[in-house]
Amino acid sequence: MRKRRTVVATLAGALVLAAASPTLAAGQALEGTGLVPTALLLRQMDGVKRVLMIGAHPDDEDTSLLAQLGRGLGAETAYLSLTRGEGGQNLIGPELWEGLGIIRTGELEAARRLDGGRQYFTRAFDFGFSKRADETLEFWHEDELLADVVWVIRTFRPQVILSVFTGTPQDGHGHHQAAGIVARQAFEAAGDPVRFPEQFALGLEPWTPLKLYGGVWRRPEEATTRFETGAFDPLLGRSVFQLAMESRSAHRSQDMGSAQPLGPRTSGARLERDRTGMDPDGTGGLFAGVDTTLAGLAARLGEPAAARVRMRLEAYRAAVARARRGLGGEDPFGAVEPLREAAHELGRALGEAGPEAPGGFRSVLEGRLELATRALLSAAGVVLDVRAADDLVTPGEVVRVTGYAWNGGSLRLSGADVRLGLPEGWHAVPRGVQGLEADGSLAPGALATWAWDVAVPADADLSRLYYLREVREGAWYAWPAEPGLWGLPRDPAPVEGVFSFSAGPGAQAVRVAHGVPWSYVGVNPARGEFRRPVLVVPQVSVSVAPGGMAWPLEESGARTLTVALRAGSGGGVRGTVSLEAPLGWTVTPSQGPFELEGSGVERSVTFQVRPAEGIAPGAYTFRAVATTDDGRTFDEGYALVDYEHIDRAALFAPAEARVAVFPVRIAEGRRVGYVMGTGDDGPEAIRQLGATVTLLGPEAVRAGDFSAFDVVVLGVRAYESREDLKAANAQLLDFARGGGTVLVQYNQFDYPQGGYAPYPVSMSRPAGRVSEEDAPVTLLAPEAPVFTTPNRITAADFQGWVQERGLYFLSAWDEAYTPLLEMGDQGEAPARGSLLVAQVGDGVY
Repeated sequence: MRKRRTVVATLAGALVLAAASPTLAAGQALEGTGLVPTALLLRQMDGVKRVLMIGAHPDDEDTSLLAQLGRGLGAETAYLSLTRGEGGQNLIGPELWEGLGIIRTGELEAARRLDGGRQYFTRAFDFGFSKRADETLEFWHEDELLADVVWVIRTFRPQVILSVFTGTPQDGHGHHQAAGIVARQAFEAAGDPVRFPEQFALGLEPWTPLKLYGGVWRRPEEATTRFETGAFDPLLGRSVFQLAMESRSAHRSQDMGSAQPLGPRTSGARLERDRTGMDPDGTGGLFAGVDTTLAGLAARLGEPAAARVRMRLEAYRAAVARARRGLGGEDPFGAVEPLREAAHELGRALGEAGPEAPGGFRSVLEGRLELATRALLSAAGVVLDVRAADDLVTPGEVVRVTGYAWNGGSLRLSGADVRLGLPEGWHAVPRGVQGLEADGSLAPGALATWAWDVAVPADADLSRLYYLREVREGAWYAWPAEPGLWGLPRDPAPVEGVFSFSAGPGAQAVRVAHGVPWSYVGVNPARGEFRRPVLVVPQVSVSVAPGGMAWPLEESGARTLTVALRAGSGGGVRGTVSLEAPLGWTVTPSQGPFELEGSGVERSVTFQVRPAEGIAPGAYTFRAVATTDDGRTFDEGYALVDYEHIDRAALFAPAEARVAVFPVRIAEGRRVGYVMGTGDDGPEAIRQLGATVTLLGPEAVRAGDFSAFDVVVLGVRAYESREDLKAANAQLLDFARGGGTVLVQYNQFDYPQGGYAPYPVSMSRPAGRVSEEDAPVTLLAPEAPVFTTPNRITAADFQGWVQERGLYFLSAWDEAYTPLLEMGDQGEAPARGSLLVAQVGDGVY
């Protein structure tokens, strides 16, 4: 991994800030430039209040409490999700596992842009539902998980920790229980210099949180501290609860779109530990007993430095108070001069403290200086941007990058300049500056631009998410040897423009350096302007389709594997591609030529693969390799995880196809109609077994004529996602009565509530599930046709499961149904609602 090399001159007293690129319009309105963002920043500038909330998954957080603390009260908040939600379901697309984790990471980032918090993660991978904490902590290596949580606490340095879960069986999900357990362990361990001392060599210090609170979700009567979240906030133009519900709605992959109701609402928490000794019954408030004043920090310094620092901090507080009054006056830029003074006084306070000041003291003051500078830019109407000419760039390419500085306010910016921060090995050639005055100033109302040609080296790192660089081990990611990345949602942008300028007269001038990551800005004719992160992708992307194949053991003919090649930016690539076969297989041809004439061009080469006679059952892997005429090789491809509500990311995968050979037969000529639900690979798998499969779109389903098929299969959660299916349900049942077979895969509560089944069924809340992937499975009627015709199914066919046995089991059913399977988790009564079969007229349901 290349190290970032920031090529910007060191400026005495300068401050470098990392700015986000909001993808949601509402988030941009709260974090951009202008009156509302300035006022929200001013709420945070007097005092230091930090709260860390800890849960297990995306969507576990108490969003309304985070919004009230962050946006309403001006506290610094963060949410630590142990996982990225990889083991869940995906309502909006086909991505699962790591791909789903990318989506849900982006959804948490989008949510935090609204409620104002930071986002952290551990190395834990969501391996699916678990009912027990002990099972969960076996998968997650309890001591290493605790180390990750302690790392985040020592990094963020909260005075208050809020555990969403209790750490007991009442939390339900084993992941939730584990989150509650390690949150309480970390509260004790983070300040202990004996625990995880290896972290101190990486720049951290012990940190002792002062108060521990537990969430009271579903138990509001247990709250010792309550917050009014439904009051109207004039800055937001609504209540923080309404803002929180918009934040909640960012979890689109989880079907969590929420209303934004009017009127009073409350959130609460229960005090569990108080190290201050000042709030024994927990009724004094979240920060009761906690010294949150800036002046209190000076006590960590020896005299006379402490007295000088206190004087500067009092001057800072007075300037912030004037900024609040100025922001509400007739002059829209009335807060600019006080904020400039506030930044100046903080810089002086840091200088008075000296380089030997405790790290915690300096980090707090540097954080205040960051806030003051952001507020200054926002109040002054200074808009900064860095744009690349393309959203996908490749190693070896040269891309034009332009920096923009728009001085929309009344403050003259002296000595304005922009330098690029680049990774090691990257190079930028300046191509001119426009819009500055002769003395280098940026006048009020003026727009200045800087341009560079940036050369991406041939060995540049691709935009591979840091926690996916190495193959995970079970339910545990491997983090790279760059501790600055640990716990972050994603890697920072490799390129940033560092804008610097001076504001103010003479010795009172404040020198500001503000970093803005590069991005791509385009225009969609139907939707308007959009912004995307710039990604570094390979010059040739290689993938194999299908990526997985079911191969009947008795099949001896050839099948086709297609290798797809796609050019990154630039194009102009020629070469050959080969498909490497495992032992016992032949591939024809041995290789094929390709030419990619330009950016984004795609070509494909087909290969015929055939097993040797007597091939053994098992899993076989084919690997595609593209070799260019100049000798470079490419053996992986990438997919863009790209949805409008999140930042786009690339998910890389080896160019492989995995073939599973096993004994299986299917009746000749079987015709299957498939109604896709929220997305699965069922149609392709059935087709590979030898059936003819037709995907049924809305028009075909609404027509209600299924007579061309022997079987109609309903995809996962079809009744939740297909209104056409609901409308045509009566015709579907008529198809069964006429002799057809209807196979319904799992659905959620919409299915029993809607009365779609031919006979009554019901589903309990919470729905039944068996989470242990190795739970014993009993065939209740081993000679039933479903287990004997045309393939004999036995308990052995349930070996090798990779996630839970099943979920959303039916809990009760009409006697017309016959249950065929029985299974259960340890310590629970076996469930029989996973597979039911009923005769319906002349057919089967």
